[in-house]
Amino acid sequence: MIKSWAFEFFFVSREIENIIMSAGGNPSEAACANYASKIIPYFNAYLDLWSSAERLGFDGLLLSEHHFGGGYSPSPNILLPLIAARTNTLRLGVMGMVLPYHNAWRLVEEVGMLDILTGGRLEVGTAAGIPGEFQKIGLPTAEARARNDEALQILDAGLKNPVISHHGQFWNFDDLALVPRPIQANIPVWTTVISVESARKAARRGAKIATGFLPNEQVKEVFDAYNEEAAKAGNLTWCWKSGQGVKLIPT
Repeated sequence: MIKSWAFEFFFVSREIENIIMSAGGNPSEAACANYASKIIPYFNAYLDLWSSAERLGFDGLLLSEHHFGGGYSPSPNILLPLIAARTNTLRLGVMGMVLPYHNAWRLVEEVGMLDILTGGRLEVGTAAGIPGEFQKIGLPTAEARARNDEALQILDAGLKNPVISHHGQFWNFDDLALVPRPIQANIPVWTTVISVESARKAARRGAKIATGFLPNEQVKEVFDAYNEEAAKAGNLTWCWKSGQGVKLIPT
């Protein structure tokens, strides 16, 4: 059975932003009111668009996290309960939460809240981030990757256990009680990958994967590696056959 998911980028409106940006520092009440009259309907139009995915037959919707001017979703998790309130069955998540920007243990608590507020429809997606964005805040790419890997350890542990301890390079704590807990027994996790190595790591975690911006040949290499590693790890529930071979589905 093939499931259809929508991936959405919440584009900045340059026309709307110019209203407030051109006002400079300490904008007048009139400038703010003009901005509000345009930006609030713009947000509502996107909420209507995303909610229509359920009516159009999509199984799930994944938003994205971006910063510094390109999109309006620096905190996409805030948008998910608003979409959940307008839908009934649509699975919802972010593809993905950029872990190097976040406090890992606090994110576990936020995931618990979101799963409750979405009625158990949350999908937990993570991403290592974009080097170009890291450069703007002086975050070395190597440090961002290390933060991502350590945050994944905390996230995975926190989703499985209500009380966790961790001692690493960036976080050190003992016996943290992380509440509220998700209402799904086994909340699905996703991660973005663009390399064979990342695909294998995701398969060992039992995570779903998404990729893009790669030639078809490389996409095949990534998913072949993912399927192979998932089979080794035993993270499989069923498989289906096509004319091109067997596709393995992780738990």
